Amino acid sequence: MSGLAIVTGGARGIGAAIAAALLADGEIDEVAAFDLDIAGAQAPAGVTLHQCDVTNVEQVRDVVASLGRHATVLVNNAGGGKHRPERTDNKPGDPFGPVDLFRESVDLNLTSAHIVTSVVGPNMASGSAICNTASIAGLMPNAMMAYGAAKAGLIHWTKCMALSLAPRGIRVNAVAPGFIYTRLWEQTLPRKYFDQMVGVAVPMSSEQTPEQIADSVAFLCSARAAQITGQVLAIDGGSLLGQVR
Repeated sequence: MSGLAIVTGGARGIGAAIAAALLADGEIDEVAAFDLDIAGAQAPAGVTLHQCDVTNVEQVRDVVASLGRHATVLVNNAGGGKHRPERTDNKPGDPFGPVDLFRESVDLNLTSAHIVTSVVGPNMASGSAICNTASIAGLMPNAMMAYGAAKAGLIHWTKCMALSLAPRGIRVNAVAPGFIYTRLWEQTLPRKYFDQMVGVAVPMSSEQTPEQIADSVAFLCSARAAQITGQVLAIDGGSLLGQVR
């Protein structure tokens, strides 16, 4: 089959793994990876890189228009956060943290999905699929308040969009990764402490990998999931179940 997939945050990490998994699944023949930073990205064959700030609607419109074809799969994967060591007022778990950084996190992790979908979605045909990268942080209280609130909003938005787009034959789902040692974790927590946290918080005692997240996204965007919409699939090694006693 031939089709175009758009993956935001697709230049590296989970996004790059999603791009590769979508191509390997065989239902699409091209992935357009949107990313703010495409320098040093190693895209496999079939992936084109497009520099784009997904919080900027004009940039998104311009890049989408340049693709020359309509997407059948959209993965709103861009998210995370910016490492700001210079901000001494940005303390994890602070219930009264800086408003500008709160807004920044919501824009990147929630508003960007609406922006990209509002541009891409109107031209998606029946049988198309949208998948959003949420997080288990959006499903349980945690110290990452702005990030968690944005991901919780993304989960609710996913369900609302699924209901709204079902009459058009477009499915909308989300994945909720657990513990993955991303660039943001690398900048904020030494690996040994991350591993210790995983050992305590994950019943299966191991972190998740970008490839494991990508496999689930590829499934949810495929014809095999034709009757699945409005769902949030946690890939977290059982973290949401609580600690083993």
